[in-house]
Amino acid sequence: MLLVDAGSFLTRKEFAREMVDELSVRAMKEMGYAATTIGYSDLYMGVDYFRERVAESGLTVVSANVYDESTGERVVEPYAVVNVAGVKFGITGVLDHNTPVRTHRKVETSGVGVTPPDEELEKLLPEIRKKADYVVLLSHLGLKLSKELAERIPGIDFVVVGNQSGKSSKPFEVGGAVFLQPGTRGQNIADYRLTFDGKGDLESYDGTVVALDEKVPGDAAMALELKEHKLAVDELNKQRAAELAKKRRAEAAGVAGFEETCLGVDASCVRCHREQYDKWKETPHAHAFETLEAKVQSTNPQCLRCHTTCQLDLPLDGSVSVPEGLRGVQCEACHGMGTSHARDGSYGAIRVETCLACHDKENSPNFSLATYLPKVMH
Repeated sequence: MLLVDAGSFLTRKEFAREMVDELSVRAMKEMGYAATTIGYSDLYMGVDYFRERVAESGLTVVSANVYDESTGERVVEPYAVVNVAGVKFGITGVLDHNTPVRTHRKVETSGVGVTPPDEELEKLLPEIRKKADYVVLLSHLGLKLSKELAERIPGIDFVVVGNQSGKSSKPFEVGGAVFLQPGTRGQNIADYRLTFDGKGDLESYDGTVVALDEKVPGDAAMALELKEHKLAVDELNKQRAAELAKKRRAEAAGVAGFEETCLGVDASCVRCHREQYDKWKETPHAHAFETLEAKVQSTNPQCLRCHTTCQLDLPLDGSVSVPEGLRGVQCEACHGMGTSHARDGSYGAIRVETCLACHDKENSPNFSLATYLPKVMH
């Protein structure tokens, strides 16, 4: 089996880019890819980032016409020779020199130059053919330019078409080369079968493109690794969201060292939980701050800690007042900070320990969860 890819194996995602790319290139190596080539998205973060990701995996990447601008040397080897069942395949790749390489806004330049593929292939093909029985071109040119190239340049046996969203279920010939067109984004895999005689001469070819949907059984080990990867990215995403929310609140407050931990029911919860909000408004929790006002204790920090929201660590010296938006025992006092809100069922569970933070022996000696909870149900 000869497993190859026609480029753009690195992501253009903004978030968790290193984690996504590390898994992608390592998985390609583990699955046995013989080679891939440089695509446009692979250079999105610049040539140095590209080299780091490839070096980590040991993945074989070939390209005939992508050069490092700083050294004038090719970014990767121009070709590789792979032996499959006694048949030698010389694999090379090309990128379109007329299409600008777009980079991330924080990357000034990709750091590469791309030369015309015709010039490079005309020089390389004789050398490759001395070492290999067949030449495989990983063409990140799209279908139209790949066809034109095959008609101009003799000596190419197989063309794997990259940078082309459309797929061809069957291989076809152009200019004496067999074209394989699996489509993009890793949604399909081309299962093409080549038949050789005893001398290693190609007798026939056939095959199809298989959609990688639920009908295709996955590898258990790889599926587990992908699941763990998704969980890690999700956790990192939650942490980042919480940090950004805290930063935005601090900026809005305009106070150095602002450490508010909760959003407040009117600023967040009510937008999605109107029914629960309306019921909560009728509970004693919603009016906890008002009971302090009635007893002229609304400035007593010892009382404020439990008659407000997210103020359990309120300094007892009276140096900090409770923001108006956090007065009363609101949603976040019992269910957790809004910045930690998750939709996977892990957020908001109530335990008796949650209540005991305030309903302790000193302040609520007769507390019973069975008796108290129905009074605040919403």
